[in-house]
Amino acid sequence: MKKLFFWSIVMTSSIALSQRPQGQRPKPINITGIVLDQETGQPLEYATLILQSLRNPDRVTGGITDASGKFNVESMPGRYNLRIEYISYEPYIKNEQLFRTSTDLGTIKLGIDVEQLEGVEVVGERTTVELRLDKKIYNVGSDLTVKGGSVTDVLDNVPSVTVDVEGNISLRGNESVRILINGKPSALSGLSTDALQQLPAEAIEKVEVITNPSARYDAEGTAGILNIVLKQSKTAGLNGSTLLNVGYPKSYGGNLSLNLRREKFNIFTNTSYRYRSGPGNALYKQENFNSDGSTASFQDEIREYERQNDGFNTNIGFEFFIDSTSSITNSFVYRKTAGDDTVDIDFFNFDAAMNPTIQRNRFTVEEEEDEDVQYSVNYKK
Repeated sequence: MKKLFFWSIVMTSSIALSQRPQGQRPKPINITGIVLDQETGQPLEYATLILQSLRNPDRVTGGITDASGKFNVESMPGRYNLRIEYISYEPYIKNEQLFRTSTDLGTIKLGIDVEQLEGVEVVGERTTVELRLDKKIYNVGSDLTVKGGSVTDVLDNVPSVTVDVEGNISLRGNESVRILINGKPSALSGLSTDALQQLPAEAIEKVEVITNPSARYDAEGTAGILNIVLKQSKTAGLNGSTLLNVGYPKSYGGNLSLNLRREKFNIFTNTSYRYRSGPGNALYKQENFNSDGSTASFQDEIREYERQNDGFNTNIGFEFFIDSTSSITNSFVYRKTAGDDTVDIDFFNFDAAMNPTIQRNRFTVEEEEDEDVQYSVNYKK
């Protein structure tokens, strides 16, 4: 069930009638280079390059290195924050870089992050990153930075994964990401990131990042796949946990996990409720260029927004152990969420000499309600 209400008011006023300089859209440029290991000189395949525009921080482009450690990223001329990262290596960071034409960054050498690789003796759980041939695994463990948070807080700590202020998830700068729960599509992942906000961080065991999916996955998610693996106790008997959390400015919720395990079967449930109100504001500055590289115009954007979300979800399952290596799991998922988003945006346009030309305002209110029910049977061997 889904209801959507939308109101939009657009006000446009002309402050000046002088003609603005007209120019063609600048041609894309290419940022190239090669990434090597600082000690061995070996190329680092799948290193991630991220370009974040200074004028519009939401505009992020990027790419990865090939088997030779080379990268070639296409972008528009402008000023960017540049970041190159690789698992277990210290990132290469250059802020406020101006790229007007295609640029070769040459050879960039990354060194091992010693602090990340130092052996630390821990009793109980710990947060680690495992690098496999087909995927990267982020074990949540007892990460205190996500306590009381949601799954998006966990994903924001995963290398190469970014979550913006509106909850949009991107992998290596690309938002075309497929999200799975326990290796398969689920109502818990929903049709939007608002559904993921209702899944508490404490319910997650690990996150698997698959950048080169095999044929078992369909073409959805060109950037890759994020597989969220939920916790499921393997301890015999009845056990569980409960969590209550309160946040500022207005956030509260709770989570209940129960598990009953016997020799031939396992019954489990994970139920949670979460409410969050997130006021905020943002300022964006954009500079437009002519084909010769000179400035054509400017645009400032002032945004005030209020996002309210509350939701309930429960996952109940029954697992029957056929033998020591195979089992059949029946699971039922119910999810209900509601959201109310208000956005007030002022646009200010200027010519190349910073003379005001146009001022606009856009005010939108969006209400959304989702309800999902899912039943699944899974055979594991």
